[in-house]
Amino acid sequence: MKKAYERIVDDMETFIQEGRFRQCHRLPSIRELCANYQCSKNTAVKAYDILKSKHLIYSVPQSGCYVVENRPKTEQTNTAIIDFSRGNPLFSNIYIPDLKHCLDRAVDICSTNSFAGHKLYGVPSLRNLLPKYLADFQVFTTVDNIFVNLGVQQVLNILNQMPFPNKKDIILVEQPTFRYYNNFLKINGVKILGIPRDKDGVDIDLLEAIFKKEKIKFFYTVPSSHNPLGTCYNKEQRKAIARLAEKYDVYIVEDDYFGDIIFGNYGDPIYSYGDHKHHIYLKSFIKIIPWIRIGITVVPSHLLPIFTEHVRYSYYYSYFSPSLVSQSTLEIYIRSNLLKKHVSSVKNELSSRLECLKTHFVDAAKFEGEWLGGESGFYSYLKLPDHISEPQFVENLKRRRGILVTPGMDCFVNSHYYKKGIRLSVARTTVADINKGIPEIHNELMRMLLL
Repeated sequence: MKKAYERIVDDMETFIQEGRFRQCHRLPSIRELCANYQCSKNTAVKAYDILKSKHLIYSVPQSGCYVVENRPKTEQTNTAIIDFSRGNPLFSNIYIPDLKHCLDRAVDICSTNSFAGHKLYGVPSLRNLLPKYLADFQVFTTVDNIFVNLGVQQVLNILNQMPFPNKKDIILVEQPTFRYYNNFLKINGVKILGIPRDKDGVDIDLLEAIFKKEKIKFFYTVPSSHNPLGTCYNKEQRKAIARLAEKYDVYIVEDDYFGDIIFGNYGDPIYSYGDHKHHIYLKSFIKIIPWIRIGITVVPSHLLPIFTEHVRYSYYYSYFSPSLVSQSTLEIYIRSNLLKKHVSSVKNELSSRLECLKTHFVDAAKFEGEWLGGESGFYSYLKLPDHISEPQFVENLKRRRGILVTPGMDCFVNSHYYKKGIRLSVARTTVADINKGIPEIHNELMRMLLL
């Protein structure tokens, strides 16, 4: 038999869902609840507290409790379109109550706090949590070496501009890589050199030859859940990259944007195998908490003065630090263990999509294609036959099949490194979308082969 407060909660939830209590409608008082349910005041108060924790009602001092306005809904998508083109995820409404709880607490914290005095590094209470949080990923550092930033792109912008102690000026980038970074480097006239990356990673002998011969300032790499390939470096490659960085005085800028969710045993971040002098570690939360933009940067001690100086200069043209509300929200996610709960749920959702995706990979060989990735994260890459027009293939998928994908050419810095193909993301799809969409992609590939 249910307890009295549980009956009150169940009844009130039903009344709200059925529309008996409209949004902003004043609810029965505590005294009225006690009379209606023949319960104590403590029981009625407990029931309303539970409804508040579920963000169904809110209280106004000296007035009473009211039904909250319509709850946020997941972004609506056109069900006739299968969107494999975007990497920013859509999550179901099951995550909204936790988010609202964290935001409510964050606003309370911000009302008695100030951003002044710690804009460059981040809120001290959050930063003090981060060494322990990062240690779970074998990234050992101190509070002094941690910056809380708006996102990876803001940090990369600063690293591109600031001088490094090795006095080198060429940025080495995996090819393919994150398309916006490619474009950013080209627009800003940065000296760029690429190194090919495929399903097996990069050629370590070639990497050493480049480190030895060229004036490489830093090597930007995404070891895990690579965008756009969806692949991961193995443990031996990570150790080799760390060793070469120290040997040839090259810095490693490691983008671990999806580090909370890894499928498979690929070893720890490159940072964990290095000397901590040649490694800058980046982590972002946008892919797992898409409602806030916030990231973490770990900077070696000897770079702190010059990096801090350039962060300060960056405020003339950009924002480096996330809002106080975003920082407080992340702090509550970590402190309350909601982040672990959220990550576990996201991992379960993503696992089923990736397992489904890989069941279709073998079929591509029938149409002279090859799928790469799908190992971890949202991405995979379909290599196309040489005689297929990539732009036409992308357009045909959109116009004839209602399928959106990203052209592979967007992920390469120039034609020298270009490998024809399309990037596919499962961030905004379901298992049903994948089961429908991948065969359609294969059918369009076969149709174009027969033309």
